[in-house]
Amino acid sequence: MKKILVAMFLAVAMVAPAFAVMELDIKAGYIIEPTVTETGPNEYKCTYSQDPSYSVGADLYFYVLDNFGIGVGGSYIFDTDFDGKKWKGIVEDVKSGSTNIYAAVKPILAENGMVDKVYLLGQIGMGITKFSSDYKDYDFSENGLYWGAGLGIEKANIIVELLYSVNYWEHNDDSAWNEGWSYTTRRIAVNLGYRFGF
Repeated sequence: MKKILVAMFLAVAMVAPAFAVMELDIKAGYIIEPTVTETGPNEYKCTYSQDPSYSVGADLYFYVLDNFGIGVGGSYIFDTDFDGKKWKGIVEDVKSGSTNIYAAVKPILAENGMVDKVYLLGQIGMGITKFSSDYKDYDFSENGLYWGAGLGIEKANIIVELLYSVNYWEHNDDSAWNEGWSYTTRRIAVNLGYRFGF
């Protein structure tokens, strides 16, 4: 997967100088209620909710056509606590967050209506999920696939977006109990930001 990501970023970097129009979107987000689904052997599956969280991020787009942007971006999702009711008595102070780096597309659906732009968002790349608890210093970070899809509007360079995103990750260490276990983190975020045009 790392080779594919490197190829995507190189492709964007090589073709970028050919485009006259580019933009930088800076944003902050509120994540409504993240969930983590744990999947294990023998069809075991359990979903845990987390407290709401916040994120910051930026996307750099180059426009191959007037209404289609392609670029790269990144976001940092602050650590947030797991639901204490499900974890109480097992481990305490359980938190998780992530850093995502991705290739992105931004097709423009409509312009110059009630708002300046209505657009879609597509993101795919690598996520680094952080997990920590007070159980025997059980802190680690794991890489995995990240993707996101959403819808946005722009008015006077102010952008508002609704984004659904997913991180896939596995924890691999020397503990036998981790074998065959995988995790999926799902988030819905409302982003507010500003678009800089160049």
